[in-house]
Amino acid sequence: MALPRQKIAARPESESELSELSRKLIRAADAVSVLPTPIDRLFEVAKITNIEALPDEAFLRTLSEKARSSFVTAWQKLRGVADLRTKTVYIPPERNTGRKLFVKAHELGHQVIPWHKIDPAYLDDNETLGPHATGIFEHEANFFGAETIFQGKNFRLLARDYQPSVGTIFSLADRHGASKQATAWRYVEEQDEALALLQYYPGNAIDEAGNRVLYIWRSVGSPAFSAKFSAIDVPEVLRIGHPWLAAREKEQGVDGNDNFLVDGHPAVFQWIAWWNSYTLFVLLRRKPMLSVVGGILRRS
Repeated sequence: MALPRQKIAARPESESELSELSRKLIRAADAVSVLPTPIDRLFEVAKITNIEALPDEAFLRTLSEKARSSFVTAWQKLRGVADLRTKTVYIPPERNTGRKLFVKAHELGHQVIPWHKIDPAYLDDNETLGPHATGIFEHEANFFGAETIFQGKNFRLLARDYQPSVGTIFSLADRHGASKQATAWRYVEEQDEALALLQYYPGNAIDEAGNRVLYIWRSVGSPAFSAKFSAIDVPEVLRIGHPWLAAREKEQGVDGNDNFLVDGHPAVFQWIAWWNSYTLFVLLRRKPMLSVVGGILRRS
C-alpha cells in the first residue's frame, strides 16, 4: 500500500519568513556557526525571560477561565509554556538535553514570531512539540525551533559533506546538541540526493512472537525523493520476519537492499534501520543502477 499523503511531513508556508527571523536573531546574538546554538544568548538578545519551572498559582490567576481549565487539565504532560504578555517562557527541568534545547527553541519561536501575538499564552506538550503538530502556529514554532538549532543553510552544507549513514546522523546530532530523531529528519530534508526517512511506532497488536506490531507514523523525503518517488509502496505495518525488525531484535543498526514499487514499477533502494528503544527509523536511499555506473566508468 502506498504511503498515505497525510503521513508525509511538510514545512509551513511561512518557511522563508521564519528562516529569516531565525537568521537575524542568530546574527544579533553573534552566534553564527557556534554549535550547539547558544540558545540562552538568543533569549537575552530577544529580551525573553526563561524560567526553569512551570508557572505557579499567580500565573493561573491571570488567565481566563477557559485557559486556566486547559492548563490544569494538561499540567502533567506540559513541556513548555510561552507567556507573550510578560515575554516569559516556562520550561520544567528536563534531563534530556536535546529535548530541552528543542523545547526552548520552540517557545522562543512563539515569542519572536510577530503574528503569534494573537494568543497571549501557549501551552505545549508532546502533541504540539513534534512533526505531527496540527495547529499552524505550533507547526511554525516547531520549524523555527529546528531552524534555530540547526542554523539553516549551515546545516545543509554540513549534511551534504557526508555519505548518508546512521553514524553521520548521530555525529551531527552530538555536534548540534539535538536529539537523534530531530537530526535525522532535518538531515533528510536538506539532502540533494533521493533520501527518505520512515518512522514506525509500536501499536497495541501483538505478533506471533509476542512482540508489538509496528505501524508507520510519519515520513519525510528530500526534495529529490519527493519529486521522483513520493508514490513509493512501503509497508505500513511491520510484523515478525520483516528484515527491518532485525534492528529491534539485535538492538543495533541493520542494512540491506530491496525492491520497492514506485507507480507500479520496481526500483532498488538501499535501507538502513535502527531502533532507539521505542521507535524504528528506516533511512531509504535510491540505489544507482549498475549499468549507469558502468557507463560512467567506461567513459572516464
